[in-house]
Amino acid sequence: MCLKLAKQLVLLAMAAALAGCATIAGTAPAPEPGNAAQSGGPEIPTVELTSELLYQLLLGEMAIQRGDFDTASEALSRAAETSQDYRVAERATRVSLRAKQYGRAEQTARIWAALRPDDTVPLEIIAISLVDDRQIDEAQAVVDDLLQSADSVSKVFRRLADLLSRQPNHSGALELMSRLVQQYPDNAEVFFAQAFLADRLKQSELVLTAIDQALALRPDWEEAVLAKATHLVNSQADKELVIDICEQFLQSNPQAKKVRLYLARYLVDQDDLARAFDEFATLISQEPENVDALYAGGLLGLQLQRYDEAEQYLEKNLELRPNNDQARLYLGQLAMQRERFDDAERWYRSVQSEAYYFDAQLELGSALAETSGADSAMEHLKTLHPVDQDEYVRWVLAQEQVLRKSKRLMEAKEVLDLAVERFPEDTELIYARGLLAAQLDLIDIHEQDMRKLLVKDPNNAHALNALGYTLADTTDRYEEAHNLIEQALSIRPEDPFILDSMGWVQYRLGNHADAISYLERALTKREDAEIAAHLGEVLWVNGEQDRARQVWQRALEKHPDNDVLKDTLKKFNQ
Repeated sequence: MCLKLAKQLVLLAMAAALAGCATIAGTAPAPEPGNAAQSGGPEIPTVELTSELLYQLLLGEMAIQRGDFDTASEALSRAAETSQDYRVAERATRVSLRAKQYGRAEQTARIWAALRPDDTVPLEIIAISLVDDRQIDEAQAVVDDLLQSADSVSKVFRRLADLLSRQPNHSGALELMSRLVQQYPDNAEVFFAQAFLADRLKQSELVLTAIDQALALRPDWEEAVLAKATHLVNSQADKELVIDICEQFLQSNPQAKKVRLYLARYLVDQDDLARAFDEFATLISQEPENVDALYAGGLLGLQLQRYDEAEQYLEKNLELRPNNDQARLYLGQLAMQRERFDDAERWYRSVQSEAYYFDAQLELGSALAETSGADSAMEHLKTLHPVDQDEYVRWVLAQEQVLRKSKRLMEAKEVLDLAVERFPEDTELIYARGLLAAQLDLIDIHEQDMRKLLVKDPNNAHALNALGYTLADTTDRYEEAHNLIEQALSIRPEDPFILDSMGWVQYRLGNHADAISYLERALTKREDAEIAAHLGEVLWVNGEQDRARQVWQRALEKHPDNDVLKDTLKKFNQ
């Protein structure tokens, strides 16, 4: 390669490398140099590219490409000393940081600082290099100079904490930051930086102390509250403590939207959907066009059976985001729940995007079963062509649902039998057939399918619950049923259907008080017709006929066609 061409290539490489230097260093992005940034950019120095300098630059860049940062650090540091070019010094410094060669990083950072006196970044790097070398007094002196010349001490504190967290002398890093908080006791940012450093270095107690100091200085600081909550979550603190911190902050700062959104999402993660919905509703009232909050509120409202709000939120989301076909799918489901089947059919037919079209057509089958009958629904579903196992399974389950709801249970089982024969290890198909077998009183097949699932996954709460409930409902194996449901409840303690099963097995065991307690909890979480039927039966047998009638009547108003509820009322001549 001729020298001229080599020079051109290495200059191009340097330009590209310097453009991405923050990524290579693995640190926070560097600020623009003070005066140079204001005057349109730094003046490019004229440097004679000698053969030796070219060799060191090429050696350094090629070593970086190989991932050999030690060699790259050494070569580029020599190039920085030879060239006295701030660009090369910056590149060498950042590569040395990447290689954890802090002494070398300090040397090249001093060259960089001398050539670019308005840059704050090289001083920060010199300071952390001195900390690594256990020269804390010298590091503090550099930081003092840095803070005196900085436009924003807050930004310096944050970058310094980030850099300190990456070098190995953790005790020195904590000592330097401790000196800074003593030096700036009225600056909330320095305490926040101390909390950041302590979090990186796994000093949990110091994290909370520092954040509390920051909040004492700035009580309305959302970022600090979010950092505290996040730290507690990561530390697996009690969930109510996290919730209390956010709620107390929101009482004083009701417009703190970031904290409210964090709290709402955290409540969803904790399966506390009702409280999460309330937070999203408040957020929507503050920001009526917040499409993400509208969407989340709509989904939660649908799940919580708060259909009016769910419909309002999803339709508003769709108005603001007309291409959101997923919202159309949920609006279709909502219409199905409200038994507005024509509306559901309209929503499903309006879905056109490829990502959701197949799902919409499956759901359309359910709507057609209600508007035009099971034969029409099956005819529609058989026009679909699943392209993989996932689509095939969902397609089969859609057919099974249509046939089951129209009480063509044996046909539904035949569909599932063929599907299980094709994919004998598919857990969704096995689970669906097991449930259907229980409806057909084919208890042996039900138990066989559920136990096959439990061999695959002993902690499958749904299979544990289904088998436990079936044994409690159709056999006298009550203790075995209780053990299965108890295991399911330990996995999903707030699941209303598992709580219902536990109430039912307690009833079978003769523990009426416990049965009522579990069933009432289940009905509070979900106003389901079968749960209401069970609760009413236990109340009746327990001598509380008036309460039983009230429970049944409320359920009957919402679910007049539910077979289990009607059978229960018939059983007690109601």
